Amino acid sequence: MTRIHLAAFMVLATACGPTGSPREPVDPNLRVIYHNGDVLTMEVEQPIAEAIAIRGEMIEAVGSNEQILALQDDQTTLIDLAGSTLMPGFVDAHSHIFHDHRQMGLSLDEAQSLALKNGITTLGDLFVQKGFLREMQSFEAARLLRVRTSLYLIATDNCGRPKGDWYLEYPPTHNPGEMLRIGGVKIVADGGTCGDPALSFELMPGAGNGDLFFTQSELNDLVAQVQDAGYQAAIHAIGDRAIVQALNAIERVLEGQPNIYRHRMEHNSVIPPEQRSRYGELGVIPVLHGQSFTCNPFGPPVPPAYREWEQAWRSLWETNPGLQIAWHSDTPYASENPMVHLLGFVSRFGLDDGELCPPPEWQRDNLLPVEQTLRVMTIQSAYALFREDEVGSLAPNKLADLIVLSSNPLTVESHLLGNIEVLLAVVGGTVEYCQPTHSYLCPDNMVARTQTP
Repeated sequence: MTRIHLAAFMVLATACGPTGSPREPVDPNLRVIYHNGDVLTMEVEQPIAEAIAIRGEMIEAVGSNEQILALQDDQTTLIDLAGSTLMPGFVDAHSHIFHDHRQMGLSLDEAQSLALKNGITTLGDLFVQKGFLREMQSFEAARLLRVRTSLYLIATDNCGRPKGDWYLEYPPTHNPGEMLRIGGVKIVADGGTCGDPALSFELMPGAGNGDLFFTQSELNDLVAQVQDAGYQAAIHAIGDRAIVQALNAIERVLEGQPNIYRHRMEHNSVIPPEQRSRYGELGVIPVLHGQSFTCNPFGPPVPPAYREWEQAWRSLWETNPGLQIAWHSDTPYASENPMVHLLGFVSRFGLDDGELCPPPEWQRDNLLPVEQTLRVMTIQSAYALFREDEVGSLAPNKLADLIVLSSNPLTVESHLLGNIEVLLAVVGGTVEYCQPTHSYLCPDNMVARTQTP
């Protein structure tokens, strides 16, 4: 987490003035072909292509320029990528960009414009009370929602205080193509915005070991209640004591069965080495932040004896081959820009106001490959939201949610990843953001609704 850049949010809010017009149906016969680019599909069998054909809201085909251009007819819109990189829209599995829109000085519509400008086409909002749920339902009923959004209803507040079983009135939904869904239930197991993370060590002499909000029995019962009602549990656990407690609770409720509920754990910042294999054994989805806070450290560093425990993303990945690791921005408590998180995952460099801040020597080996990180931030985060069959990769019959980037993340030097810009964002075949300096990417019949200064 880091400080909230309210001034930047306010500039965006006053300068970008989106129209807030309702979504229009997409003509199912409208075909658009993007060609002559680097198409990163996130599909194992065809990871890189040259062109993609969109028909209505869906992806029609992905392949070589020759293969895809052969599909065109007199009504096809051709868009020459001119070597730019096209990939799935980023999937932010844990954000507060909608819930905290007023805190950020934005309307709901301006908040989603901020997400789209940064290439986020699908997200989960992880702190939903009844009043905010109704606000989002009204927003979608007016067909104003343009970012696919999963809402996580709170069983506790951020201090771990139980809020009752009100969420039972709103069962989870998994309707194909829906813009708004009930995703699961959020439980806060230790400190963060209220109190301190529950650690086995002191960050400073006399500081104590943080705040654990439940006994093991209490957390077991709450997770069981959530699972018995058919919900996915999303458990906030930053410190190692909370992580162990959350893993124990999930193991208890699963009773040796597969994690078909896709129970997940948020943050996972300090993981004891002996606990890492339990994620894969239980099928628990770790939702991680990528941003490195070397420019603006969030609290004191962990003691040297525990450095291996902090943000051990590569060790977690290598210990659990095939585990569906997901990503979160945690906006507004960290950057809303996925490129800042991509930079952190791959290099551990921080980026603040254009300044690159190198990581300490002890963090430089704990890096993820860029290819794997892009999967974490797209198709694997889609899995955490039960949306991997719809979004997160580019394949025929999936929704046409995609972005175009100024550079290819696979070829740019790792310390420059934070400089990559989003030139175009498309959701369900509709252009939702187009950078004015690259208007050739959105011709007259595909005018973007969301404009920038």
